[in-house]
Amino acid sequence: MKNWRISRRRFMSMCGKAALLSAGIGLSGCLEASKDNSKNSTAGVSRPGGTFFEGASGADAETLNWILAADGTSLGYIGVALDGLMTYDNKFNIVNRWLKNDIKVSEEGLSYAVTIRDDLEWSDGKPVTADDFVYTMKNLMFSDWMAYTYAGDWIEEVDGKNVYVEPIVENETTFTINRKTVDPEFLYTVTDLLVYPKHLVSKYEGDVKGFTQAPELNDLSYTGNLGPYRYKEWIRNDKIVFERNPDYYLGKQKGEPYFEKYVVKIFGTSAARHAAMEAGDITSTVIDPEQVMKFKALPAVQVFTVPTSQYRVLQYNMRDNGWPGLREKKVRQALSMAISKEKIIQQVLLGFGESAFSFIPEVSPWYNEEGLSMLGIGSLYDKNRAKQLMKEAGYGTEKNGVIQVIDKNGGKIKLKFFTITGSTVHESMAYLIKQELGDIGIELDIKFVPWEIMLRKYYMNKVPGSDQAGRNNNGPRAVSEEPWDLIYAGQGTDPLQPSGTEIFFVTDGGLNTYGYSNPEVDALFKRARSKEALDINARKKIYSELSKIISEDQPLDFLAYPAENVAFSANVRGIEPGISMSYNYQEWYFG
Repeated sequence: MKNWRISRRRFMSMCGKAALLSAGIGLSGCLEASKDNSKNSTAGVSRPGGTFFEGASGADAETLNWILAADGTSLGYIGVALDGLMTYDNKFNIVNRWLKNDIKVSEEGLSYAVTIRDDLEWSDGKPVTADDFVYTMKNLMFSDWMAYTYAGDWIEEVDGKNVYVEPIVENETTFTINRKTVDPEFLYTVTDLLVYPKHLVSKYEGDVKGFTQAPELNDLSYTGNLGPYRYKEWIRNDKIVFERNPDYYLGKQKGEPYFEKYVVKIFGTSAARHAAMEAGDITSTVIDPEQVMKFKALPAVQVFTVPTSQYRVLQYNMRDNGWPGLREKKVRQALSMAISKEKIIQQVLLGFGESAFSFIPEVSPWYNEEGLSMLGIGSLYDKNRAKQLMKEAGYGTEKNGVIQVIDKNGGKIKLKFFTITGSTVHESMAYLIKQELGDIGIELDIKFVPWEIMLRKYYMNKVPGSDQAGRNNNGPRAVSEEPWDLIYAGQGTDPLQPSGTEIFFVTDGGLNTYGYSNPEVDALFKRARSKEALDINARKKIYSELSKIISEDQPLDFLAYPAENVAFSANVRGIEPGISMSYNYQEWYFG
């Protein structure tokens, strides 16, 4: 599942994802929709019709209850029914959605006034109010019983104590969020708000089980006119179906959205998705690099190559159930030095990407490569030097000038390496990494697992013997259910607000699944959200220093910034290619 909308800081909801990309329900339904599509546009005026089928590989969502969601697939599904306050266009201009006008920030940067449209309604016809937003924040997002993954975004340090910001209802459609300290990038946190109807969810307050199992929250039946589509059906690990929302608040003048149904279909492999796209059974899907030229030659298909704010990474498990050597910086540097980024770009991504060295993508105005440890490229792609680093860390012996990499017991180093199923890119990447590390004497045992298993058994963790619920970061002594050493995955950064990426890198970050901790990094992320950083040059220096330290520490190997190739049926109109090409997806139509 690819979330087109830029979700700013949320895990795996990255800019530049071109579609909720999934596929069709069946041949007859898909073909019938395709036949009717040509009737839906006359003289440049679109009328609703047809079904958009998006193809996705492997990973289904965890939940449709947004406050419980930490994976991009879940947030992508939810975003079909809930627009959010705003989005970005391809030039990073803010496009208001639920907002009536731009958020007003006080001159001192401590108060944020949010005014929503007055035509937003819940499914029972009651208006969406400022009180709904304030209740959602104070009683759900900020509550101890909820354990909201992104709660840290709303906390500030005041007189040595961590406290939540203060939301206040001003009138029916306006609320303010007040801070006691300055955060230059807090605006992006505010724009990321979603909301529940107070009159519906208040009965579950304090009841974790009731809230988690509430049918009206898990089937999005409360969402009213807040998104272009309404939830209809979800068959786990198969498909999710949304129907056109005739009451959509943005559709009053022109009738958006223009598809009668939006269907996400999950395929077991990318090969199956490609076959469905070539056969015309689906409307859109992401195309693996080796298939791009083939699809560009098909007259019934259009392919767009777009930048992303993602970076592909090799995560190193520094927790107690990972190989102990990974807790040593020299070992992590050695592994990263032994893996060629140029091979990854050319052999796996086939030129659709750039080498990565930082958590800040090159498309960001905050990107600065000066001082970065550019391991894995040029003179820093050096397997002999990698072996030397392993020896210096105590994992090697030297005889007659030849270094042999071994564990501290004198045996071969064997690491558990995981990535998700269903992707030829993931498969090719895994075997390339296995070969590269094999060349320095480290053996990888590759396992391909479904995304939902990865989330639950390898990412979620808890302190052994405790009564903690599994979370993505339950503290330094927490471990996952299953041990692991390396995971190949994707992460991402809001190009305009890199400070949101602290969730991956600060000691208590909600998505710091691999147990990285550096007090200097923690302090720098705090400075990026301080009054000091109101000065743009000061903020640039902070981000530059953060990038340098993290690239040196190598809690993960930054492998590549990939471009993405997205195929659409040739008769889909209204697409604006770019890093946020789906920002206007409700205006797409068949023509």
